[in-house]
Amino acid sequence: MDTTESVVAELNVALGTDFRVVRQLTGGLQSTAYVLTDGTSDGVLKWTDNPAWAPRVRQAAELVRRARAVGYPTPAWLAVGTTAAGSPYQLQELVPGSPPTLDEALARQLIEICELQRDLLPEERDASWSAWSSGVVFDGWDGVWERVQAYDGEVVELLERYGELCAPYRGEDLPQHDFVHGDLNMGNLLVADGQITGIVDIEAAGGGSRAYDLVSLTASAARDGAADGVDELFLEAALRASGRAAVAVCAAAAFASVAEFVHERSTYGQELVNHGGRRVLELLHA
Repeated sequence: MDTTESVVAELNVALGTDFRVVRQLTGGLQSTAYVLTDGTSDGVLKWTDNPAWAPRVRQAAELVRRARAVGYPTPAWLAVGTTAAGSPYQLQELVPGSPPTLDEALARQLIEICELQRDLLPEERDASWSAWSSGVVFDGWDGVWERVQAYDGEVVELLERYGELCAPYRGEDLPQHDFVHGDLNMGNLLVADGQITGIVDIEAAGGGSRAYDLVSLTASAARDGAADGVDELFLEAALRASGRAAVAVCAAAAFASVAEFVHERSTYGQELVNHGGRRVLELLHA
């Protein structure tokens, strides 16, 4: 079983460096991030002890390069590897900034950034957020929908409303060729001096419709304390980007996925997720 110290030791052997851990970064519920330094330069180490995640990390490394080439502000990946025990890791550049409270100016800046994702992946991708969203909503992929249906309370009512919203779009071909972050929320943004300096936690990136990211931002803005009206800006941008079918299906799949993720972790988190999911439905008049 790897530890952060063993991962750093293997990274140093692979790179011929002398990095050491400075501190652990907050956030990052699915993998852990640490600031490293070798005395002259700094970086951010992210790793997970889940070997099955290694192919996605390798794919994300290529997508990061492609996204940065068009100006998408995600930190550069300096090294990618897998430990002897199978734990995938990546070393990223350390960029300035902290998670923001989104106001209208930052929201419009972020919408422009999301437009950089358009048609960035013209070839077919094995990992498609559009295919996954349709599969979750209509075909029971991964059992997500069924598990959330078995919960108690408002989350079940909201899931039913999402199902009704999506019913007319069964069989619709959703956009496949945008770059999709896959977990774009306020906690994965870095801002300094009024500018978005970093979009992080990008390991789940793939192809699909950028509407997935924009509706995820809509729900995040509603539940995470953004300024009034910011959620509407994101949803309007999602509808412009990909149309109502893609927005509905992506929103439903994202809601089910996040609801499942927080279910065993936080009652308060579930209330926030419900609030964000309810707000998206309100904006769609569903």
